[in-house]
Amino acid sequence: MVVSMKEKDIVRQILEYFRFIGAVAGKTKTTGVFDPRRKVFRKDPMLFSGFPDIAFFYKNRFGFVECKSAKGRQSYEQVRFQNLCSASGVPYILARCVEDVEKAVGDLTG
Repeated sequence: MVVSMKEKDIVRQILEYFRFIGAVAGKTKTTGVFDPRRKVFRKDPMLFSGFPDIAFFYKNRFGFVECKSAKGRQSYEQVRFQNLCSASGVPYILARCVEDVEKAVGDLTG
């Protein structure tokens, strides 16, 4: 039986990979702001809807990685952000595993 990885585990593996190859990378904070009075997380009003999970710098290139589980699908806002990147020549990687990022980074750097 094959167990599908959770998106948070995929993000962690990709960040570890970027660290291993000497890239600078960081995760986007999407949790929101905790409201102690209501005891819930509120969406951060400064958060850009559709912004990818990871931003990275590697060998003078800047790009983004959106992580999805095997069954995960991009939201409308995420697809719009991907199209914006594509139109601007900014690398955007849709990754379901760390191997997707390894291949894409290899293609970027030749």
